[in-house]
Amino acid sequence: MNLQDRQRHTLFVVLAGLFLMSLACSVGGGTPEVTITPSVLVPATLPPIAQVTPLVVATPTVATTPTETPPSGTGPGGCVLSEQFVADLTIPDNMVLAPGAAFIKTWRAQNTGTCTWDTSYQLVFADGEQMGGPTGVNVNNTAPDGEADISVNLTAPSIPGTHTGRWRLKASNDAIFGALTVVIVVPGTPTPTPTLTATATPTITVGPWNGHWETNCGSTGCGTMDLVQQGAIVTGTFEGGGVINGTVSGTRLTGIWKRGSSAGSIDWWMGGAGLKWRGNFDAINAWCGHRTGQTDPAPCGVGTFTGDWYAVCAGCDGALHIDQDGRTFSGTYVSGTISGTIDGVTATGTWHKTDATSGPFTWYLINGQQFNGNSSGTNQWCGYRSGSGAPSPCLKP
Repeated sequence: MNLQDRQRHTLFVVLAGLFLMSLACSVGGGTPEVTITPSVLVPATLPPIAQVTPLVVATPTVATTPTETPPSGTGPGGCVLSEQFVADLTIPDNMVLAPGAAFIKTWRAQNTGTCTWDTSYQLVFADGEQMGGPTGVNVNNTAPDGEADISVNLTAPSIPGTHTGRWRLKASNDAIFGALTVVIVVPGTPTPTPTLTATATPTITVGPWNGHWETNCGSTGCGTMDLVQQGAIVTGTFEGGGVINGTVSGTRLTGIWKRGSSAGSIDWWMGGAGLKWRGNFDAINAWCGHRTGQTDPAPCGVGTFTGDWYAVCAGCDGALHIDQDGRTFSGTYVSGTISGTIDGVTATGTWHKTDATSGPFTWYLINGQQFNGNSSGTNQWCGYRSGSGAPSPCLKP
């Protein structure tokens, strides 16, 4: 073998050796075979929920109602203005009134401040429903701790539901204080009464005003009347399509009447036996009634003197209070006491002073707000309610 052949042989041997070594590594030696274990899907641990700051939504700016004037305030010269409601003298809250019914709302209010209310003070409409009332009415002279009766003429709305109006006092310096409200209910269409079977006995709430009456109100011809009393509330009808709505307090029934386009107030007193009543409409016009088979009471009409007045008389100017039960009445004034009887629009009686002197007096009711008259025949003695003024002339023999 020549040199060239030996070199080729050697190269072959080397290459063969390398091949065998490589084969041995891949079959049994060298790096061991890696066994791949299938992976298991492990749920990832979720991060804690972050504390989310709530989205703050800007609140739109809303125009606010001006702060309401408080029940008290500062009056002329720095005195304290304050008023306290005492009582509803007419039309208590939630009284049922017919749609469009005219009525007079009267409050009794106490002057709980240090200012003296004079005739420059007013009760003015504040908010709610004005019910056809004026923008304001005058208030009578009322000293601190004194009481005043304040009246406004109103008309019930035609829409069924509860209606509320609020009125406030205004001082001579235009400061607003106090609060008085009127709340009435206008009924909707009545629910038809189911027909009763022959064996059914209806349950009726019987009050002294309940039932049928024969009435007399003079030339206006009020004729027959049918009333229903439920608790203190009385409703009914009278001849010619008239409507009655009122409230009972003791023997007295006050409220409103309405017929056609006319309306006004009623003030009636029941007799002890419950068979007759006497009184008035619009404070001065006679209106009385009786059960079938009875006769009219005599006198039929008695005017309304009951309540608070401001008296003008010789040496006794000031507050006058009258309690009336039908014809009879009693009361107090700045100099003493009074008592007497009423026939129509005329009240006659006796005054008694604290010094033990006494004498007669006679008053004549002009309207629901004023009367004139005399004491002992020659001395003037007249009076007027809050919101009105002294009549002229004051003296009437």
